[in-house]
Amino acid sequence: MTGLAFLISWPSPAPGGPGPVLPPAPSPDRVVQLQEENRRLTRRVEDLEKARTSLPAGPAKEEKPKAELPPPPQVGELLATLVGTGLAGFRSPKFGEALEAVKKGGKASIEFLANVLKTSSSATERFYAAALLEGAGDVGALPGLAAALKNDSDDLVRRMASHAVALLGTSEAQAPLREAATGDSDWGVRVNSAYGLAKLNDEEGLRILQDAYESPKTPAEYRLAVLGGLADVAAPSTGPLFVKILTDTQDVSYLLASIGALEKMKDSDALQALQQLSGSSPSQIVRQAAARAIDAIQK
Repeated sequence: MTGLAFLISWPSPAPGGPGPVLPPAPSPDRVVQLQEENRRLTRRVEDLEKARTSLPAGPAKEEKPKAELPPPPQVGELLATLVGTGLAGFRSPKFGEALEAVKKGGKASIEFLANVLKTSSSATERFYAAALLEGAGDVGALPGLAAALKNDSDDLVRRMASHAVALLGTSEAQAPLREAATGDSDWGVRVNSAYGLAKLNDEEGLRILQDAYESPKTPAEYRLAVLGGLADVAAPSTGPLFVKILTDTQDVSYLLASIGALEKMKDSDALQALQQLSGSSPSQIVRQAAARAIDAIQK
């Protein structure tokens, strides 16, 4: 996920955290029962094989080998596993596995997750449902995500829903995003929603996003990420902000975000500041990025 996923705070996984969900071991009586069933099955297969070989041989038929493909993982089971890991599972391979299953499941998976988002009593489960719907990128998820953005009682779920709606990037997303950007009680939901509006070339969303970056009330740990959202949008009107950053800081992360935005918008007003960075920055990465931006702008 890209953009403003930073507005979700992730707890670090606890040492020795929960492992995979495994079925319980069978009882001794069940082991004996399974062994006896296995012996009966083996005898039955042997009897069928003898009966087959005793039949007259017919004309040979060429059979094409069948591809042995494992059945697709069940979205519900994978979702339950993710919920069992807590929010730390969001960064685990299990999330990628669940997302792949959702994509393979198509419309049925989208409807299942939308229902989870609407009806589950677990905020963690609703959060993962919204995250998987975002990853699927299916516009059919918009009604369910928009409803969660408006009505869910949990701030973290609404943050995830707002980010998902923002990344869908359809014109139908504009109304729920504007309502959340201007009226939600949670700062993160408002900024995520403003990011989505800004990506839709909405001036109000861009203003809210830029105000969030410049406001002294913005939490320090989120400020760079808000700048990343502005850089992703790369609206020409934000060019002066990025040029100013090039001259005001030596922080590599801020410089690279600003250089990328100026390159994306091909801002010729930034050439002087970029040339100075390309020749004098103590960071080789910054010098290289500035040189690439200069080449892109001048082409």
